[in-house]
Amino acid sequence: MNELYLALAGIRVRVTAEAFGPMDFLTDYITGPCLPDHSFRAELTERFDPPTGEKICDQPAFRVYRDGENILRDVGTDGEEYLRTVRQGRDGILAFRRDKLPQGITGKQLLNAMDLPHLLTVHSGFLLHASYIEWQGRAILFTAPSETGKSTQARLWCDHAGAELVNGDRAAVRIIDGEVLACGTPFSGSSPVRRNVTLPLAAIVYLSQAPENTITRLKGVRAFRRVWEGCTVNTWDRADVEKATKTVSEVVSRVPVYHLACTPDQRAVELLKHTMEVEK
Repeated sequence: MNELYLALAGIRVRVTAEAFGPMDFLTDYITGPCLPDHSFRAELTERFDPPTGEKICDQPAFRVYRDGENILRDVGTDGEEYLRTVRQGRDGILAFRRDKLPQGITGKQLLNAMDLPHLLTVHSGFLLHASYIEWQGRAILFTAPSETGKSTQARLWCDHAGAELVNGDRAAVRIIDGEVLACGTPFSGSSPVRRNVTLPLAAIVYLSQAPENTITRLKGVRAFRRVWEGCTVNTWDRADVEKATKTVSEVVSRVPVYHLACTPDQRAVELLKHTMEVEK
């Protein structure tokens, strides 16, 4: 049996399997042997037995069942499932249909099966749809609906403010030892940049397009709503929703959240940078 150890947003994971396929997707997140927070057994199977337990979620792409203390999730159209996960407390089984995986169990398939959004909720965190940049030793996260300009603003900061891109599509946010941190994740959308970097979180910036640049500090419910709409949470899991709600509420009470209505040019960079420096 082969072992693979990962560090995902500071969460230590061990995966065992008879064999692994290409792991390029997880290169920056593979680590040495350690005492894991979560352990998974990955396996290939010819077919899945009928699911057991009470169905608690029925979506076209997946179905979820509760069987005592265990959570079973079948992924794929009904009758054509390619993945079954069984969550058993902090550990689990990841079963893949052999005929659906010509390359074996790859890094991307492993990550999807482990359900990173759930792991983050367990560890006072959440997964945010955001472009993540590193600037002066701290993190700035740009979040917004798709095609609004997250990647554009991140690139402008890299071009005009000396920032570096950590991830263009997803970031994890966690509270660790009382500090709010942004963590890189392997999810990066179409961008090849998926650095495993953890930094103190300086600001979350909600973007909208506008003919002129304006910035507003959001607080309370307004801040929560703008961050929450970018979160990936298992809404069918009441415990996950409650934990994520609590974490997001604490984060927005401690980290500045801005609404930047912006133009796609350097003026937007200068306005946000000036505001952050004044409010530091």
